[in-house]
Amino acid sequence: MNYTIKYTIFLIVIPAFLIYFSCPAGSESSDQPGIADLIVTNTEKEVLIYLSLENCFTRDMEEAIFAGITTTFVFTVELYRNRSLWFDKKEAVVEARHSIKYDSVRRIMNVAYSYKGLHREPEQFSEISRARRAMEELNGLPLISLEKLERGKPYYLRVRAKLERVPLPLDVKGTLTFTPQWYFETDWVRQDFVY
Repeated sequence: MNYTIKYTIFLIVIPAFLIYFSCPAGSESSDQPGIADLIVTNTEKEVLIYLSLENCFTRDMEEAIFAGITTTFVFTVELYRNRSLWFDKKEAVVEARHSIKYDSVRRIMNVAYSYKGLHREPEQFSEISRARRAMEELNGLPLISLEKLERGKPYYLRVRAKLERVPLPLDVKGTLTFTPQWYFETDWVRQDFVY
């Protein structure tokens, strides 16, 4: 009798366990943040990157922005030379930051940009939709001088974006409820090209 109960539990629990952990999570969908519209081009002197983020703003994130929390997106771009008989050579790594901060007195959003330690003058927006677009797009990010690349050789980019983790003040931690969607990090996206 004792053996029958153990055997029955084994037949029920093990398949249920396998089914539960083998099925994809229901939360994974096309609503996950990701990189779209990745374009690699060049001027006469340097390689430029254009891209946009999709599905990166959540309601909780917007509430935090309007509560005065500075929110920063970090874009990481890596350039490699593709070599068939050896490891690929990393030619450049660039990190760009877009930060948004809401000024509750003037009711505007300031979006600041930094690249390689250089800071541009922040742009001001009165509409959240325009500020979101400014945060989500990289427009003409200089990556590397063309002098450092060899003509006719294959190269590829790896690009990723993430929300920078910022510790919240104690008074805000209790009032805002953040879901796991508050933090994101996109998958690496690869773009091949020949110079």
